[in-house]
Amino acid sequence: MNSDYLSSLPPVPEPDFRKNAETFLAFASGFDLTDPKIDLKLRHTFHVVDACFYLSRALKLPDEECYIACLIGLLHDIGRFEQLTRFHSFDDSIIPHAKLSVEFLFPDGHIRDYLPPKYEVWEPVIEAAIEYHGVFQIPDGLPENILLFARLIRDADKLDNFRVKATDSMETMLDVTEADLARETLSDYAYDTFMKKEPLINALRETRPDMWLSYVAYLFDLNFPASFVWIRENGYIEKILRRYAPENPEDQKRWQRISDLTRNYIHESCGLYENFSVQS
Repeated sequence: MNSDYLSSLPPVPEPDFRKNAETFLAFASGFDLTDPKIDLKLRHTFHVVDACFYLSRALKLPDEECYIACLIGLLHDIGRFEQLTRFHSFDDSIIPHAKLSVEFLFPDGHIRDYLPPKYEVWEPVIEAAIEYHGVFQIPDGLPENILLFARLIRDADKLDNFRVKATDSMETMLDVTEADLARETLSDYAYDTFMKKEPLINALRETRPDMWLSYVAYLFDLNFPASFVWIRENGYIEKILRRYAPENPEDQKRWQRISDLTRNYIHESCGLYENFSVQS
C-alpha cells in the first residue's frame, strides 16, 4: 500500500519530499490501518498534498513555497491518528486535532523528522498554518506569509473533505446510514445560516443533516477562485447534495433551494479565476 501512495505523489520540486512521505507512512504504520477511520485519514492526507500542489501551481508560488505548502499538507492532520486511537472519533470538542498535530510536531520535536535544516526558517510558518487550519476563522493581523499558507491549507483540506463526503461511507463519517439521515430534518439555524452564505458553527448544529449541510457550507470559507474550479471539475458537490434525500416535504423544498444556491455560488466563483492573483 505504501508504494501506491509514493508512486502517486505529485511532482513536488524538492527531492526531500519523497523522504518526507516515507517518514509519514512509517509513522502511520504504527496505527491500525484496518480501522476505516484511520484508513480514511491516511488517504485524506495524501489527497490534501495533491490539493496543496494544485493550489501552489495555480497561485504560481515559487518552488520552495510549493514544497512548504505540500509539507504542511502532509503533516496537517498528523494529530488525527492519536485522536482516533484514543477516542475513536473525529469530534474536536473532545480534543482539537490541530492542537494534537502542533504538540506532536513542535514541542515534541518531530518536525525535525521532516523539515530539512535548510528550510528551518519556515518552521514558524508551518506551525501556524497547521494550528490555524482547524479553527473556525483565521485571526486578524497575521503576517502575510503565515496568512497565505494558512489560507492555502484550509482550502486544500476542504477540497479533499468534499471528496471524502462524496465518496466515503456515511457510517464511517456520521455513524448513520443514508436512509436514516433522510428521516432526519434540518434545523432552522442550519438552513438560515446557509442561505446567508455563511459557514455553520459546529456547536450550534442540532441534527445530523445540519452536520451534512455544514460540509457543503465549507464553500463559504474558501479563499481562492482556483479552489472553485477544482470543485467544479471534480463534481463532488453534486454527489454530496444527492446523498441527503430528505423524506420531509418541507426539508425537500429547503434542500432544493440549498442546492440551487450552491450551484450558482460555485459558478459565480469560478468566473473570478481568470483575473485572480495571489495578492487578491
